[in-house]
Amino acid sequence: MRAAVLPVISAKGGVGRSFFAANFAIALLRETRGRALLLDLDLDWAGDALLPLGGQAPRRALSDLAPLLAALPPGMLKGYLDTHDSGLQYLAAWRQPDQAGLVTPEVAGQALEVLAQACDVLVVDLAAGLGVFNQAVLERASHLLMLLTPDVYAANHTARGLEMLQALAFPRQMISLVLNRHDPKGEFSPEALAARLGRDLAGVIPEDAAAVAQSLAARRPLILDKPRHPISRALDELAARLWAQGVAAPPPRQRPAASPGSAPAAGPATSSAGAPLATASAEPDLDRIKLAIHQRLLEEMDLKRLDLEAGKDPAKAQELRQETKRVIDRLLDEEAAAVKDRELRQRLAAQVLDEALGLGPLESLLADESVNEIMCNGASAIFVERRGKLELTSARFLSDRHLRTTIERIVAPLGRRIDELSPMVDARLKDGSRVNAVIPPLAVDGALLTIRKFAATPLEVKDLVAFGTFNQSMAQLLETCVKARLNIVISGGTGSGKTTLLNVLSSFIPDGERIVTIEDSAELKLKQRHVCRLESRPPSLEKTGEITIRDLVRNALRMRPDRIVVGECRGAEALDMLQAMNTGHDGSLTTLHANSPRDALRRLETLVMFAGFELPSRAIREQVASAIHLIIQENRLSDGSRRVVNITEVAGMEGDVITMQDIFTFQQTGVDAQGKVQGRFLASGFIPRFMTTLEEKGLSVPREIFLETY
Repeated sequence: MRAAVLPVISAKGGVGRSFFAANFAIALLRETRGRALLLDLDLDWAGDALLPLGGQAPRRALSDLAPLLAALPPGMLKGYLDTHDSGLQYLAAWRQPDQAGLVTPEVAGQALEVLAQACDVLVVDLAAGLGVFNQAVLERASHLLMLLTPDVYAANHTARGLEMLQALAFPRQMISLVLNRHDPKGEFSPEALAARLGRDLAGVIPEDAAAVAQSLAARRPLILDKPRHPISRALDELAARLWAQGVAAPPPRQRPAASPGSAPAAGPATSSAGAPLATASAEPDLDRIKLAIHQRLLEEMDLKRLDLEAGKDPAKAQELRQETKRVIDRLLDEEAAAVKDRELRQRLAAQVLDEALGLGPLESLLADESVNEIMCNGASAIFVERRGKLELTSARFLSDRHLRTTIERIVAPLGRRIDELSPMVDARLKDGSRVNAVIPPLAVDGALLTIRKFAATPLEVKDLVAFGTFNQSMAQLLETCVKARLNIVISGGTGSGKTTLLNVLSSFIPDGERIVTIEDSAELKLKQRHVCRLESRPPSLEKTGEITIRDLVRNALRMRPDRIVVGECRGAEALDMLQAMNTGHDGSLTTLHANSPRDALRRLETLVMFAGFELPSRAIREQVASAIHLIIQENRLSDGSRRVVNITEVAGMEGDVITMQDIFTFQQTGVDAQGKVQGRFLASGFIPRFMTTLEEKGLSVPREIFLETY
């Protein structure tokens, strides 16, 4: 059976804590008629708690037991503990000051685990404050007794101490405030202090300095020497009250933090003294608690306005987070009284904070490096893509409103909006992750949110080679082509890795060049010094102010760019892009949705027609053939892997047809037992025409790479 561990703490020194701890331990011993132990863990003033018991030097101390704790059976402790005439056992922290260093937080934690198995009630006298050592002790506590005296400093320090305990997820019900040295004629009444602290007092111990001094001088506990004294009666009443409430009874052994739907705790039990134990309540409805706290938080704080104000000021953002955390800690005490598990309370507080200021259940998924994409089909169905496979997660939003609020939190800082008039939006997160959201009435079954994560550390060419996206020879060719300012189109389907490959190819651009990037949602992260990032803008509510990709491409031509990198060509901007490539802006890069290099050319031709000019098909094809040098086709295969399946040169025109020639291809040879695609990269044997251009610019690749099979 594990004892009730009752630390006696205070936020301020000089409140009579050690005298109280010794006498209160004897009161509990008489109340429980069991085994009680007083542990003195005030490392600064070790021995003060033992002074009222007689002041004799202890035979042994915790510092002596430190090397033995790991292997010491609880039954062997009896010979190491001193026993007072009252029957109270006690143990000092150390006997000599040079031994204090042996009592570390780890040793204290181990000692409590062992000692709690050797008695029914364990009272611990701690130094003032809530430092690291005291926190290690409080982690093993079943209830806390916090002492204060009726003065301004003690009240202020106690208020801060309660805030710290709240932030450490100690339930409100786990802390009993005890007013010590109360003088009925004094300035502060118990009622005034309770109102100041916002908590009821569990006990009031009267002031009698003369009686305390006599007790200490006689080395005799006041509660034994003068059992009818008001101080003694107050201590007896406090012990009886706590015991009757089950506070001082041994709690069930701490179990790991439970998740919703897990099995309930064990049934009723009794202590060795026969007293009933406080039983764990049925598993609380965590979703209901989170929803209640979240709703009350919205009522108390204008989070939407505060979040926008703090969006561009890190100091304000941190201040808002701290203030919100304080409010959540208080609401958690009020709404989650049934949750006793501190680890679970800490998790609840973190989840509500994420839901209030972050992206709620998506935060953990965004932090998971194995997740590539997050797809929310309404509030209760959140899927992720891991290693190319879709998985349904256990994460969920509290409600449809919660999901909508999260979407608004993403788009609002970017100056974008989503509502019934504009029910679709493209956006990005601060880390560059791409976001798409659709809400009713377009989304019939609830809001849809898709997040394509952007790697915290952008992938490099060596990473793609390691993943098998392409081989080293292909990487060498692509690097040389970028440096030689060839115009390159990356083609592929949705989720095939086009943007990642574009980012890698962009890294080959020499550092001294001026690069203009143009995107719907800024995702590219170029490391060069001279990068100008442009992002399109949707129309306002009044249908004004729209800036399209085409507008940005036109404007980029006036910015003296050495390179233009367009995140994706999907409309009329294709014409402006081709014209730029044909009028001295070589080395441009872009991506395109298509299933093959030939399809990519057809799609470019179609997109040019969106520009509204009546151009003959042959004229468009001539523009394409003269502008584009290389098409890289990337596909996502059946096992979820991304591979460059074609590197194709645009060779020119023959009649009305654009001619093309594969340089490298990927040949699939099968699928292994684990479903992983097997295959090899093949060189076609064709020496590309642009080799002359490379050599003229002093760049080249070994010609034998075009003749090898990999």
